[in-house]
Amino acid sequence: MDYEAFVYLWFDSKNRMFYLGFHKGHEDDSYTHSSSIMESFSKKNIPPYMRRRILARGSYDDMAALEVSLLENRKEKCWDRYYNAKFAVFPPPPMLGEDNPNYIDGRSKDPEKLRESNRERSRKWREKYQEKSRESSRKYYEKNRGKILEKKRQSHAKKKLEKSLQTDSNSIV
Repeated sequence: MDYEAFVYLWFDSKNRMFYLGFHKGHEDDSYTHSSSIMESFSKKNIPPYMRRRILARGSYDDMAALEVSLLENRKEKCWDRYYNAKFAVFPPPPMLGEDNPNYIDGRSKDPEKLRESNRERSRKWREKYQEKSRESSRKYYEKNRGKILEKKRQSHAKKKLEKSLQTDSNSIV
């Protein structure tokens, strides 16, 4: 394999539509497309009305840039015949701080940072709403006391029955 990526064009002869994209990898791998609009299929079951043409092969950066320029060209001329919903800007903007889609109030997807952030938010929430939560629970208990006690009795009786059945089955053996 003397290339990193390739640009491809799918043609859907049933709907007379196209999908243009690029993929980092080999053209013989299992990748088909990433369209959320065009029909999904795997390399093993390509519909007979779908055809793919490899337009170019080369480095990842070159193919990403080529895809963008081809999409820009198509957008000006015949965008209504393409499944492509949108296309990315190349090169992509830096994904730092507030520009990063994972950025939420300074939090990130780092598991340890996320756990710490969640603990802190939970602590703040408890401080703020603890009294409201207690009051709400108390009102619910008062309103549904009969139901709650009945469920407790049923649960206790069920556990007692299960224990006695288990004891009986052990003594039979």
